[in-house]
Amino acid sequence: MKTSQITKYLFKRQIVILGEMYLVTFAAIYILPLLLSLITGTLHDYSFVQILKTSPITGFFSFFMFVIATLSYENFKFLIQNGISRKTFFEAQITVYGLFILIGNTVNLIYNYLIYTPMTNRDTFNIFMTTYAKFFSNGIITVIFNFIFSALTLVIMTLIGMTIGSFLSLFSKTWQRILLVATPIIGGVTMIYIINALETSSLKMTWVEHFAEFILGYHRSGIYNPFPMMAFMLLISVIMLAIVRYLFSKKQLKRE
Repeated sequence: MKTSQITKYLFKRQIVILGEMYLVTFAAIYILPLLLSLITGTLHDYSFVQILKTSPITGFFSFFMFVIATLSYENFKFLIQNGISRKTFFEAQITVYGLFILIGNTVNLIYNYLIYTPMTNRDTFNIFMTTYAKFFSNGIITVIFNFIFSALTLVIMTLIGMTIGSFLSLFSKTWQRILLVATPIIGGVTMIYIINALETSSLKMTWVEHFAEFILGYHRSGIYNPFPMMAFMLLISVIMLAIVRYLFSKKQLKRE
């Protein structure tokens, strides 16, 4: 019973933020260009239809889920201080994020199918439609698996945010700043080194290429199979969920 109450509390608290995100996104993409056109006297160049065709509105939700999942400490602090266990908070927060993914994924696909595709005559509006749509011959089946694939992508983005936020919460604010600065630099240097090593090495690590082709569902016919990638994303989600659960159990309240 307590978990359902906390779920309702978090949902009511965070659904407001989701609504604000959509309002800010709409204003930034559609209203701001109109105001700038009025100010600069270039109203004749403003085209609402063209903006609808090119606006990356669906990408904002992925970014939103990543950010809100990363910045969960304040809710954690408040509820723990009021006698809510880490297990209850974790289960409630996961449920809320799941509901948000269902809402946001539905809005994204409705926008893409009913607005973007008819106005642009292009149906390659996400990774699934670009890479895997040809695998299915039935349009309804394609939509269903597009929804599942997109939802798994959002799940991974959310869990990455939760992992980063939970990991950083284990450190002091000083160490958090150091990690936020150092990690991208170290990661970038490491990637550059690996790429250069692969390019100059006589050993081309063909197993990596073969593994990537298998995960991507590559077939010499040029039609990609989405199921290996979906299975891989599901496996990664389960692993990351276990990691996040462990990190949540180690979270400590900080002295401000």
